[in-house]
Amino acid sequence: MASPILSKARNLMADPLARPRLVLDEQPADVYAIGDIHGCISMLLQLEEMIIEEARRRITPTLIVYVGDLVDRGPDSRAVIEHCLSSTLPDNVERLVLCGNHDLTFSEFLLEPSLTSPWINWGGAATLASYGVDLEDFVAAGLPEGVLSAWLSDRIPLEHMAFLAHLPTVLSMPSAHIVHAGLRHHATLEEQTERDLMWSRELFLVDEPASDRWIVHGHTPFETPEIGPGRIGIDTGAVYGGALTAVHMQAETYRFISVPAKG
Repeated sequence: MASPILSKARNLMADPLARPRLVLDEQPADVYAIGDIHGCISMLLQLEEMIIEEARRRITPTLIVYVGDLVDRGPDSRAVIEHCLSSTLPDNVERLVLCGNHDLTFSEFLLEPSLTSPWINWGGAATLASYGVDLEDFVAAGLPEGVLSAWLSDRIPLEHMAFLAHLPTVLSMPSAHIVHAGLRHHATLEEQTERDLMWSRELFLVDEPASDRWIVHGHTPFETPEIGPGRIGIDTGAVYGGALTAVHMQAETYRFISVPAKG
């Protein structure tokens, strides 16, 4: 049985329909946050195995957190989601997947699909291709757009849709907030909007900290991990040919591990 780290997490959101915002009042001994994956399944498997090998040498619990953007642009978004749903982990390792803006827009597309959705040209075509879906086949069949939702439901597993629909947006711990994009300055975690958590960029990446603890985030790609005022950016552009990076946090200390860029 996996160590019960996440069983101790409480949800700040009273609305059962809202995406969870999770809080751990006790700091896990070892936390690894992995940056934006974007369908790069082979790099993810390599990096997670490196983390698991480190965890096997310890008896303390380890938590792996994906900061979101599982899908779009890369080679195999479907395989990334399958991995999140089906892979087994050692007894002392747990995984938490957060929602990124690309995961959100994929989920929204599946709820209300449209042949003119901007998401399709924003990386979504690659995600659909990983499911063997080409919208040109739908158009060529002469089907009315009103049946597009049912057509997609026959090709994309319901389990994947449900998984995307219920991803939390943030994990807060004594040492850090882990989130996809960032936090709005001068606002509590409860006051943050989902757009703040999954889309922040210019208003977050400024020369002052947005919190009293580290904010670990992805969303904005850097060539190497970016250390800013009170924040650690770990999107190193794996889908653009960069590395896939994780930050390993132990109490107040941190280090980086990564799978190098292809080639």
